[in-house]
Amino acid sequence: MKTETNDFPPAAVRTLQILDLFLEDSSSKSLKTISEKLSIPFTSLYRIASCMKEYQYLVEDPANPNHLRLGYKLTGFSDIISSEKYLIKIAHPFMKQICNDLGQACQLCILSSDGVCTIDQCLPKSTITYITRLNEVIPINVSASGKLLTALLPKEERACFLKKATLRFTPYTEKTITDPALFSEHLEQIAAQGYGTDDEEYAIGVGCIAVPIHTPDNKIIAAVGTTGPVAPYKTSESFNSILEHLKETAQQIEERMF
Repeated sequence: MKTETNDFPPAAVRTLQILDLFLEDSSSKSLKTISEKLSIPFTSLYRIASCMKEYQYLVEDPANPNHLRLGYKLTGFSDIISSEKYLIKIAHPFMKQICNDLGQACQLCILSSDGVCTIDQCLPKSTITYITRLNEVIPINVSASGKLLTALLPKEERACFLKKATLRFTPYTEKTITDPALFSEHLEQIAAQGYGTDDEEYAIGVGCIAVPIHTPDNKIIAAVGTTGPVAPYKTSESFNSILEHLKETAQQIEERMF
């Protein structure tokens, strides 16, 4: 059990401590028991627990009066994690195939709260100097997948997301677009063409293309992309070949997921 620190709001820390307590022992508990185990003053605990009940993270245990247990709302987070694991399981063999066929790294990416995150990747035998780490969140303006997934958001969602995402903008190279207005124009181009690119914006000498993965109702859940030395991304023939491979890969993933 983690102890409270002065670095975070006490109510937030105590809320997480309560969840951790139920993670260690899922049985229902009285407020008195929770207060004693976590050394939280009863008055403070009552207010926090009331809030958690209001948002359905805790519920009354019908079989044990005056006791609380975890609410079913938390299963929503489990569903999100499970769906990502399922997506990775389905996508990985196809990512490995395109990696072997093209000699390019292949990444599976999703948006985070203010950036883009690689949730799976396959690396070729040849060395690639610059590559993002798994589960590392990077700015969307240096990522083909990040730009693509942002561009394809509904316009109101995109505007809301960009308010947070642009705060992370950093000029990784001289080619990186950091001006929000110019970046918004760039997103319109990406939305129109249906794929994202990184032309040495993350690292000099490195290029990338990304395409979306859709659900049957046309909701975009992720992007799959390739990364490698920039030369193949500079000529029309090799660029179009990589793009077509990626589109086929995305289609294969969609067919097996849905």
